[in-house]
Amino acid sequence: MKKIYLISVLILLTFQLQAIDTILFDFESINVPSTVASWLNYTNAGASASTWSIANPQKDVFDSTLNCYKITKKTGDPYWTGLEVNLTTSIPITSTNQYLHVFVFKNTTSRIALTYTPDGGTQSADAWISNSNVGSWIDYVLTIPVNTNLKTFAIKIADDPGDYYFDQIILSDNPASLSKTTVNIDPVLKNQVLEGWGGSLCWWANIMGGFSDSKIKTICDWITDPVNGLNMNVFRFNIGGGDDPTHNHMRTDGGAMPGYKASLTAPYDWNQDLNQRKITQQLIASRIAKAGVNDIQLVGFSNSPPWWMTRSGCSAGSVEGNVTNLKADMFDDFADYLTEVAKHYHDSLGITFNYLEPFNEPDGNWWKALGGQEGCYFSTADQLVEIRELYTKLSAKDMLSYCQITANDANNIDNGYSALGSYKSAGDIVPKMALVSVHTYGGNNRAGIAGWAKSNNKKLWQSESGPISIPGTNEHNIMVMADRIITDIRDLKSTVWCDWQIGGDGGTNATWALIVSTYSNNLNPITKGIAFYIRSQFSRYLKSGYTIIGNDAVNVLTAISPDEKELVVVVSNQNTYTQKYSFDLSKFSGFGKVQQVRTRVQESLGVKNSLTLFNMTGNTISYDALSESVTTFIIPINQSPQAIKEVNDNAGDMYYSTGVIHTNFSREGTISISIYNAVGQLMKIFDKVPSRGTQPLNLKSGFYIVNTILGNKSVSRKIEVY
Repeated sequence: MKKIYLISVLILLTFQLQAIDTILFDFESINVPSTVASWLNYTNAGASASTWSIANPQKDVFDSTLNCYKITKKTGDPYWTGLEVNLTTSIPITSTNQYLHVFVFKNTTSRIALTYTPDGGTQSADAWISNSNVGSWIDYVLTIPVNTNLKTFAIKIADDPGDYYFDQIILSDNPASLSKTTVNIDPVLKNQVLEGWGGSLCWWANIMGGFSDSKIKTICDWITDPVNGLNMNVFRFNIGGGDDPTHNHMRTDGGAMPGYKASLTAPYDWNQDLNQRKITQQLIASRIAKAGVNDIQLVGFSNSPPWWMTRSGCSAGSVEGNVTNLKADMFDDFADYLTEVAKHYHDSLGITFNYLEPFNEPDGNWWKALGGQEGCYFSTADQLVEIRELYTKLSAKDMLSYCQITANDANNIDNGYSALGSYKSAGDIVPKMALVSVHTYGGNNRAGIAGWAKSNNKKLWQSESGPISIPGTNEHNIMVMADRIITDIRDLKSTVWCDWQIGGDGGTNATWALIVSTYSNNLNPITKGIAFYIRSQFSRYLKSGYTIIGNDAVNVLTAISPDEKELVVVVSNQNTYTQKYSFDLSKFSGFGKVQQVRTRVQESLGVKNSLTLFNMTGNTISYDALSESVTTFIIPINQSPQAIKEVNDNAGDMYYSTGVIHTNFSREGTISISIYNAVGQLMKIFDKVPSRGTQPLNLKSGFYIVNTILGNKSVSRKIEVY
């Protein structure tokens, strides 16, 4: 009966779609219609590689028509190959036809991109859409802005050669794809073990470290808390060089980093950099308080040597930009400077830099004198010299037991891979390194670096990334970064993933900062940005010690806990339409109650780490990932029958988020909840709270206990109100 019902719904949906849609092309006729001014593909074979009308290779419930369009992509064809259609007359786009649907049939896992070009305008950006389903028709969807006059559109194929088929090109008012992606998860395919999550302290700590002690504590609690925060435990501490005091060109949002030594003959001034130091000390204290353990790892990294060591006399870079800015006779002095700072922090302050990094993006030819921030180009040959000098100083000062070398923090993945090749060829450099680090702003050869690190038995961290030069809305930028996390962990196989700016100046939809303030406001407001909630979808649940395991979807991460009792699935949908999934869990058993946590970047929707609980039925989870959202599933596995019974017998749960208590209890009707302050005094009682619903609390900032009694069972939750 269920099967008949589902088919009926599908037929009804299909009927409704076709009843209001404009079919541009269905390829039933071998003749190109008059509505097409021109069409082409970009294979090397040209038009002979495609057929306008050919038999449907696989009739199914989505596409049962007789004919379709076929194109053959061969090895050696351009990066993308596909169909581009230039319409004879442009089509006005309104709310009734703004979604372009294209059915695609493929036997590969290649990505597909849909693009459009308005009349008299330029082509939209490629938005590559992944779907690992093969051997069935897939409905791809592109949103076209209202008031566009559509003149040209293209269907692009990336990646693998093969035969591809297109059909049913439709303009519709329906934003949802009709097809579903099956995600197969395989616990046998074990990859790297995660070490944690983190970010750099500059430049935000140089500003926020000057806030009140209570605000500093709140910020650091938000960052380190494994339950309600970002669960971060890896931080890059910027050992500033300091610029010529007569200069006045550094950025004002913390980029004017202080140095510890004003000249070659000046003594070290350990009163410098108080703000970043205060943040570091509180991060350690907060992590211990919130997680019960000090598992923090610190990297001391340099953007530039002190200005007086540089060729240009400026810590923003050389005059040329593409030459090493460290003076030829100062390599040993620079190594001495870095190790003296690290040694002081270890011996006098109890702060250990686990790693020292003498470079930050040494491949950047944009580090030029009088720029807005510290930076220094190093040629690959000079990197080798500095690593040798740094190792010599660490050894001479007996620091190697607690502080080792990481390199080279290249801005571009491919440049980093090239430098590692030179490190290997040098013979003596690789043994001096404990960690490989790279930024993922540019480049593509993640697999190359991952393979290099594995073959040379080195850990690999993605040590910095962010949304540089990404067009579109702030929300789109935030979602692009969510997808980049997945790509970096899946393909780069990094064991740590770091943001550049954890904090910053801006609004709640800021693209760089996870925690935002308004630096021009003397009251120093702080709040969690949308990116905070998106990032925590990963960092709270993909924990240190969890092993990344295989799945066949490009925008899904899967991991298993050390005791193999918990499976975590994170799915990111940066698209502006719903993506349908079926997660195949047939290789797991003994399921407990599943937690589903979701955040959407559109702040007006109010969906931030929203929790849903449900019991597994069978061994699949069907899920519609809504537009611009990240969803995490925490799935108990390998549970004993008794453990499953205990989970199922749980009366339910409640959690607090942004002024509202959310309830999800098995009983019907209403419940009563009591609010106690931090010292146990009863503050409020709310009667007739929905057993499955919400209740505004309207509490002042502070810690509270929320309690409800269900029969003979008491359920309490500690909450913090900001």
